[in-house]
Order: sequence, then C-alpha cells, then structure tokens
Amino acid sequence: MSDYSSENNNDVDIHIIKGKKEDQNKIIQDDKMSDNSSGKVIKKTSKEKKSKKKKKLKKSISNEDSLEVLKANLEEVSEMVVKQEADILEAVTGCQEPNNYHVYGKLPNGEKIYVFKCREFSGCFMRFCCPVDCRAFVMKIKLAFEEENENEEEEEFEDSIFQIRKEFACPCLCCFRPEMLIILTENEVKLGIIKFAFSCCNPIFIIYDKENKARFHIEAECCQCGLVCRNNFLGKTDEVHFFIYNINDKSNPIGDICKKAAKSVFSVADNYSVILPQQVSFEDKILLTIAGIMVDYQYFEKNTGSK
Repeated sequence: MSDYSSENNNDVDIHIIKGKKEDQNKIIQDDKMSDNSSGKVIKKTSKEKKSKKKKKLKKSISNEDSLEVLKANLEEVSEMVVKQEADILEAVTGCQEPNNYHVYGKLPNGEKIYVFKCREFSGCFMRFCCPVDCRAFVMKIKLAFEEENENEEEEEFEDSIFQIRKEFACPCLCCFRPEMLIILTENEVKLGIIKFAFSCCNPIFIIYDKENKARFHIEAECCQCGLVCRNNFLGKTDEVHFFIYNINDKSNPIGDICKKAAKSVFSVADNYSVILPQQVSFEDKILLTIAGIMVDYQYFEKNTGSK
C-alpha cells in the first residue's frame, strides 16, 4: 500500500511540475509577443501613465490654490485672447453643440500663456429649440494645465474656479434682457454681472462689480461691416470692435474687444482679442474676458437674432 501511494504521489508531483513549466513558458511567450508587437503598446501605456499623473496633479490642486495660480498668471497680462473651439459635428449637421473656449494671456513682450478653459453645460432643448442669444446655460471655467482641443466631460470641470450662469432671456425686448452672472465656485461669492443693455442702434454691454456698481461701458458702432453682414462673406472677413469705456467717461475708449476676421469663409470658430485697460484688477480682467464671450453669444453664433 505504501509503495502504491508513493508511486501515485510521484506521478502527481511530476504533473504539477510539468504544469508549472507550461504556465511559465506561456507567460514567457506572452511577454515576447508583447515585446515584439511594436512600440505601440509601450507608447500607449506610457501615455496612460502620463495622463494618470496629470489627473492626480489636477486633483491635488484645490480651488483656492488654482485661483492664486490664475492671479499670478494674469498679473502682467495686458491682453486676453479668446479662441472658440471648432466643432466639426456642428458645422456638418447644423445642430448646436455646447461651446468651448480656450483663453490665453498676452504679456507685454508678446509671449502668450494658456491660462484657462471654458465649457458650456446646457440642455438639449435649449440648444436645439432656442436661439443662442436666448438660451440658458452654466459655463464652468477651470485652470488650464495643458492645451486640450477637445470636448470635456462634466467631471473634468469639477475643479472649476468660476461659473457663468445665464438665464433664459429675450434680447429683442426692452426688458428681460440677457445677463451673465459670474461667481466663484468654491464659496458661491459673486464676482460681477455683465448685462446686455437695450439700445435701438449701437450694441451696449454694461459690466457691474460684486457690489452691483457699474464699472465699464462696452459699445460698438452698429454700422460696422463685420456686424451688419456678420453671416455672409463680407462680415466674416472684417473685424468688429467693441470699445471699452470707463463708466464715467464714454468719450475716450480705454480698451477694446475685437472679433478677429476669419482666415477663411469656411471657418467654424471665432477668435477674440480683449485689450485690457491699464491698471485694472484681477476681477476686472476676468469680467472683461467673459464680456468677450458674451459678445460671441449675442452676435456671432449662427442662429442669433439679437437687436
């Protein structure tokens, strides 16, 4: 009995050892296959590692720290450049998609720095059934770590610094005018309000600070070719200027919001340059930049009917 059991045990041991060797050989072969499958697998894993590191970096910076970084970045900036992200799907189908903007700061020496990005969050009904200049939305603004010219998902903007809130409004009426409320995301503190004022001729925007005091008056000449013919060839190839005035002096402009001429009539995105007044606060720079975004919504989106 003992001899029989010992022989069976030896056979079992042999099978186990063989099984282990076969598993080891399979693992080695799999490793060789992954090594010989070209560098694409390796590149993919390295990209995934980098993206994970960036996500960890983004999560590690609080809203308060992001605000301080943004203040430091904008300290010496004399001009803001707002670039609307092109949406090919919208251009092909004609269906309104959420707007995305990338904002750069221009230093006095001409150097540009990527400072923050904006993403619109709105319902399908508002985008498909309402004109752009009427629709309600929430736009989130976050610190830019890298240039990502792609639509961002909502969770990517959980660490947003500011929010723009716009209620549904009718720009063709003298009352119930469109306005954008800008708040700090972290503690819901109001930064200011931008109102699209009623005017028979010239487009007028008024910027109010957190205490509801009027700070800036923005006005454009209604007879500009790029404004009158904004939906055809002449309009697309001409610049439009919205001049910034001190609220107490509307005779001498102190800044300019310029809608740049499109390089091609088939362009699906607009670019804006906001020349900032001298010696303005960080809050004013943010409000004036967002005023450029409001100008885009009210006048230069495809299905606007502003008056």
